[in-house]
Amino acid sequence: MEDKVTEAVRKQYEAYSYPPPIEDAAKFLKQWGPLTCDPKFAGIQLWPEGRPRQDLRILCAGCGSSQAPLIALNNPDCSVLGIDLSEASLAHSNRHRDRHGLTNLELRQMSLLNVGTLHRSFDLIICTGVLHHLPDPDAGLKALADVLDPSGSMAIMLYGKSGRAGVYLVQDILRRLGAGPDAEGLKVARELLKFVPSHHYLISATGKLPNDLADDAGIVDMLLHPQDRAYSVPDVMKFVETAGLVFFGWNDNAPYCADRFLGGAMLEKVLALPAAEQWAVIDNLNVLIDRHDFFVRKPQSAGFATRFDTDDYMSYVPLVRSGVKLAGDVNALILTRASPQGEVVIPISRPEALLLEQADGKKRISDILSQALPFQALPFQALPSHASFKGSEPEQRKNFARAVFERMWRSGHLLFARSGG
Repeated sequence: MEDKVTEAVRKQYEAYSYPPPIEDAAKFLKQWGPLTCDPKFAGIQLWPEGRPRQDLRILCAGCGSSQAPLIALNNPDCSVLGIDLSEASLAHSNRHRDRHGLTNLELRQMSLLNVGTLHRSFDLIICTGVLHHLPDPDAGLKALADVLDPSGSMAIMLYGKSGRAGVYLVQDILRRLGAGPDAEGLKVARELLKFVPSHHYLISATGKLPNDLADDAGIVDMLLHPQDRAYSVPDVMKFVETAGLVFFGWNDNAPYCADRFLGGAMLEKVLALPAAEQWAVIDNLNVLIDRHDFFVRKPQSAGFATRFDTDDYMSYVPLVRSGVKLAGDVNALILTRASPQGEVVIPISRPEALLLEQADGKKRISDILSQALPFQALPFQALPSHASFKGSEPEQRKNFARAVFERMWRSGHLLFARSGG
């Protein structure tokens, strides 16, 4: 039997499917590309050591109306199980399955808390925008951890506390007015939104109300949800640890990157902190992160996590993230990349650019440093072909590489695979 909160959540999504259903999965993928939790998009982040198998067993826990079909369509060699409380959402996923002949997609109406009753294990578990709606999120993550294969990986999205401060203020007003997730509650919410002042925390960085409030389902999900909690960075770390898992990295480091928002002595002071403390500082400083997208794994995989406090980084295989571009001239170079929080701009020097041009996803850092100089500036045509990498002493080159690659990792411009050689 469902508890009252879970039943209320189920009824809400039966009446107001969210995110809004897409009509054609194939057209969506062609226009927007893979979801950020798709193994074809985030494979190197999910498994830096290499994908455990081609025919992945994937669980979409709380799949909504379209997530599981999108994953199944884009990964035909994998078996995908989508589970959700909402019969309406699963009906829409079923239409996708029939339309695209997705024989690799299975759908079940059930709570993720009961996933253990299936007696299966999964190589990849996707759970985005779900756990924070459970009466006991800790129990939800523990249930998923119990069915994660020892070499598996999990992609999670939780609401961010700092970036949703305005949401919770408005939610509190609507509760006081007795507004619920129904037609009458929607009417009250729409009327209230007319009076939200421009300086309110609900107003986005664009100076407008969030785009999610453009339709009924978005208003209900954001402002009238019967169960909703958000997480700070320390909350996320504790949440993961309590489930017996290890934090394996953000989907994109850029929103948490101290280099983007600080400088001088303050930047040095923050960078002296452990990574999780750095992320917490930036989250609290910018108050813009309204969602945390991240990966977790079992403890036995902890050794594959990216870190630069040991010499293991020399075996990393760096790859420039898709969308990164070099701009400027030889005297003022910058790396730029679009992100949901805006453009990510990181100034770099000529020697740094010469090093980064070798990050082709094939060579280890140790291989790059062993190459004869000068490096040729192939992808970065703004650089003169005769430019050379500063620092010919091995230890100097090694320390320079550590600093450059770590900074590019903090900004999210570089991803790293692991080499077995």
